[in-house]
Amino acid sequence: MIKMQTASTAEIDDVDYALGEILEQLDLEALGKNSVGVLLCYYEFIETGIVNALSERLPFDVIGMTTMASASGSDCGMYRLCLCVLSSDDVSFEIAVTPPISLGNYESEIETAYRRARGKLPGDPSFIISFFPFLRDVSAAELLKSFDKTCGSVPIWGSVSGDMDTSYEHCRTLWNAEADIATLAMLLVHGPIEPKFVLTSIPERNMRDSSAIITKSEGCVIKEVNGMRFDKYVKSVGLVLRGTEESSTIPLLINYGGGSKPVALAIYDMRDDGTALCGGEIPQGSVLIIGQVDYDGIIETTGASMDTLMAQEGKNGLLLLPCVSRYIMLAPRQEDEMRAILRTVDGKIPFIMGYSGGEICPVLENDGKYHNRHHNFTFSACLF
Repeated sequence: MIKMQTASTAEIDDVDYALGEILEQLDLEALGKNSVGVLLCYYEFIETGIVNALSERLPFDVIGMTTMASASGSDCGMYRLCLCVLSSDDVSFEIAVTPPISLGNYESEIETAYRRARGKLPGDPSFIISFFPFLRDVSAAELLKSFDKTCGSVPIWGSVSGDMDTSYEHCRTLWNAEADIATLAMLLVHGPIEPKFVLTSIPERNMRDSSAIITKSEGCVIKEVNGMRFDKYVKSVGLVLRGTEESSTIPLLINYGGGSKPVALAIYDMRDDGTALCGGEIPQGSVLIIGQVDYDGIIETTGASMDTLMAQEGKNGLLLLPCVSRYIMLAPRQEDEMRAILRTVDGKIPFIMGYSGGEICPVLENDGKYHNRHHNFTFSACLF
């Protein structure tokens, strides 16, 4: 069994005050034999030295990421640092990090980091929590595919690091007192633990009635739909995408088959040749449905996800990583999703939540196994 404690602060300048506030909320004397921390924070907590100082004070390893906004306990907001401590006597934790990765080395470095952590455990991990870097030369979907192959399809849950805005210049993954723009951090969890993964994307009413077949694709690139070049297909169904910024707000729901629900992906780049680079792998022959994101749909899927999570028995801790696009598209009422979560949890279970730059969450298919997927626009949760 894993027990979870949480702490948070909105003090971004005064290191001593921030440390005092966080440590006052934790009972370090009550920790089990094994402990680890997961940290989500606004980027400036790194610059002011609070992340570094906190890591030096805590008697366990910490991994995490930067995020645009976060919540825990009874409060939420953009300028926050949220920490959860996972502790157990019968569950083991091991963290590992890669050096900075790129298109040329990510496969070998992910494998090396995983093998290093796996070698310290008595057996294969039950699941993995991981924070991916935001890289411009290799997609998170490709990183996940390599990671999945390396770990033998152990369930991986986590996120791509986030930023304070859409420039992505301040995305960082965190481990102990370190932070880097191109490092992948992983937490291997081993023992008698069966987490529940909950994932909700787009309400059915926000999906177009018609569906289409991906007739030509390569990796994360859609080339043709129903035999038409992608841009021409989009135009044929009444959508006009005038650039990457506009197209990135249109969710593409991809049905991979296998009995799982469609995965929502974003368009990262509309290319001059009429093809589109997306946030996840696009298998040829898969089914495409075009969706829509709006305020009501975001709040509806948040409510549905939280109802499912709170109905579970034997819950000890909750990690939430909804897509940052949800926070942005809720403007001017951007905190409404976080406030809805706070009202539903209402102190019943410890939790932390941060906005994700790309959700990594396993999906359960008809074969009874979890399959690791990369998502966009979704509400992603890990309950244990």
